[in-house]
This record gives sequence, structure tokens and C-alpha cells, in this order.
Amino acid sequence: MRRFLFLFLFPLTLFSAPVAEGEKPATIKVLLEKESEGILLEARGPFAVYNPENGKRVSSGRWGKRFYLYPHEEGIKWGENFLGIFQLQIVPTNAKTTFLVNGVQYRGAIEVYHVEGKLSVINEVDVESYVKATLTERVKEDLPISVMDALAIISRTDAYYRALLNYESFWHVAADKVGYSGMGLTLQNIGVDRAVDNTRHLVMTFEEQPFPAAWTENCGGKTASYSSIFRKSTTTPKGVESLYIGKGREDSHWSLTIETQELAKVVKTNRVTGIDLFVDHPSGKVYATRLHDGSHEENIDFTTLQEAIGADKLKSNDFNVTIKGNLAIFQGYGVGPGVGLCLYSARQMAERGDNAPKILAEFFPKTKVEKMRAYPEAIVSEKKSSFVSPKRKKVEKKKHRLLHR
Repeated sequence: MRRFLFLFLFPLTLFSAPVAEGEKPATIKVLLEKESEGILLEARGPFAVYNPENGKRVSSGRWGKRFYLYPHEEGIKWGENFLGIFQLQIVPTNAKTTFLVNGVQYRGAIEVYHVEGKLSVINEVDVESYVKATLTERVKEDLPISVMDALAIISRTDAYYRALLNYESFWHVAADKVGYSGMGLTLQNIGVDRAVDNTRHLVMTFEEQPFPAAWTENCGGKTASYSSIFRKSTTTPKGVESLYIGKGREDSHWSLTIETQELAKVVKTNRVTGIDLFVDHPSGKVYATRLHDGSHEENIDFTTLQEAIGADKLKSNDFNVTIKGNLAIFQGYGVGPGVGLCLYSARQMAERGDNAPKILAEFFPKTKVEKMRAYPEAIVSEKKSSFVSPKRKKVEKKKHRLLHR
């Protein structure tokens, strides 16, 4: 504990670890298109085209290129025919090169896979650019500098976790699920741009590895652990009781009255006669519901229920519900899923002068902030790892071959 507190006495820029020379900076693969008939792909600047299957360069360009890219029976066509090749990786050979996919601009590399006559299109981008793009999409308000720095570290931590979790997959996250729109919106929020640059390569680790990290608008006084609300079998920091809410809990009260007929549509049944709540007891947050129609029942996680009803109506998972006649009456507090950092509380902390490390320590207990420019060869918890590191996978693969010769 003393070591952890000691770390936070220093500015963010002092959290550093040696990085091997030539080490590839952390990147994340974002799925842009799935089962597409084709895309309009433009390279703006010098590029090279590789076949990922064997690593061979199959084409290149010095001035850019703009053609419709589509699959056919014998391979892929992008201006020229790549016969017998069903995978392409288009890589920038100049730092200023960018790509346009159907008019949207991206940094990094573009990967294209031809599967059964359809295309999957992936953007492999450095995590710093990814965090700027997704944070700009999510943060629409002016926040104190220390709070923005904290959000940048949270977003980067989550990106590292997802990339490592799906390390050997063709893609790590889907653009439509994480709010990724390339580099078109970046630099439109100066606060986000500054925060990402100021915290460059800083991530939180819990039990020596990055973890799924998030934030909520108003926790209503308590937060829950990520794993308890999203039912993930991974180790994450516990929820906390926020001392900075005060009367803010009562101020965050909301209510919703909805016809049971509307709830019935969620589970595609004729009626709803009862609702049971699955609750994380330490925080009082709801992680799922069970809807009854008299003879059957259906379980629905909170996220699905909120998406069906609307986040502007079912504002949080801190609620109770009763049914009176044909009406369901929800009474709740706060805004958001009640996981991770509480923005309402973080603002209070920033007003009294607390910096980003202090804010993060409040909502993510027993974590460390450290500089991680590249993905480490091995990040394995002493207790239970939520993913297997690349190094461990190589060892296991070797053992498997020896056992089955």
C-alpha cells in the first residue's frame, strides 16, 4: 500500500518504464466493415500492399491511389487484380499517409479479408489515435483538466485490455460498438487532444495487468465492479462508496412509468405480469432483470433492457420497480451503469485540487498507473489471468506439439 501511495506523489510524466528500442507501439484492430460487397478505398500518400498470409509485398504506390476495392472468385481487385490473394494489408510508408474508407479518414493500416464473396475491413491504428477518436465521440462537455486526464487513462487501459484479450484475433473491437469514426473528429475537442497527449502511454494495471475500465455520469453514491455488472469472468477492481456525492444522490433521483405492453415487446411476448431484479448487493446496482408473462420468464441483462427502453428514460441501473395494473413504475438514482469512475464525484475532487492519479486511486482501488508504450510479452496475474499473454500462448503451443508428436 505504501508503494502505491508513493507513486502518486509524482507528476504523471514520471510514471515510466524502459521501452526496448524498435519495439512496436501498442495498436488496436478495429472492425470497420463486415460482410461488405466492396469499399471505396483511397490511399493519401505513399503506401505498400502486403499479403498477410506470407508477409510478401505485392504492390506499392508513391503518390496514393483511389479505386473501388471488391472481392471476386479469383481474389481481390483494387485498381489492379490480386489473383489468388484473399487477404490484403495496405500499410502507410510515410507518417503523413492516411486512408479513406468510403469517405471516412483513418490513420494506421487497412486490412481486407475476402471470405465467401464478402469483405471484412479492419483498421489497425495506434492506441493513442484510437483513444483520441473514441473519447472525442463520447465526451461532449468541458471537464476539469485532471478529470480529462483520468478519462484518457481509463480509455487507454480499456483499449489495452481488449487488444490483449483478443490478441491473436483478426480484430479486437467493432467500430460501431465503441464509437470509433477514424480521425475525422480528432482535434475538434482540444481538451481530449491535450489529455491524451499529456498522459501518453499511461495505463492502469490491476493484479499486474490492464483490465476493462469504464466511467459513469453519476454513480448515486456507490459504484460496482465491472465484472459484477457486465458478468465478465475477469479480475477487476471492486466498487467503492463515493464520499463526494453528498446530497447529489437525492438530486439525481429519476422516475419512469411505462406500460407493461412496451416491456412485453422487449421479450417478444404478449404481456408482462412481474419483474424480478438481479442485484449486485455491495452496490445495490441491477445487472439483469427477469420478466414474467404468467407462464414463462425471460432474463435480460441491464444493458439490453436500457437500449430497448432508451437511456434517456431508464437512466441508470440503480433502481427499484413495481407493477400496478398495466404500468411498470421505476424509481432510481444516478446516470449510467454505475461502474468505474463517477464523473459527478470526480468533478468535486477536481474542484478541491485533486489530480488525475488521486481521482483514479479513489475509484479504482489497488491499481497502479504505469507507462506501457508497447504490449508486454507477458502480463499474467499471480491469481487468475483474464487473458493469456502472447508469450504464454507460444509456450503452450510448443507443449501441445511435443505431446502430440
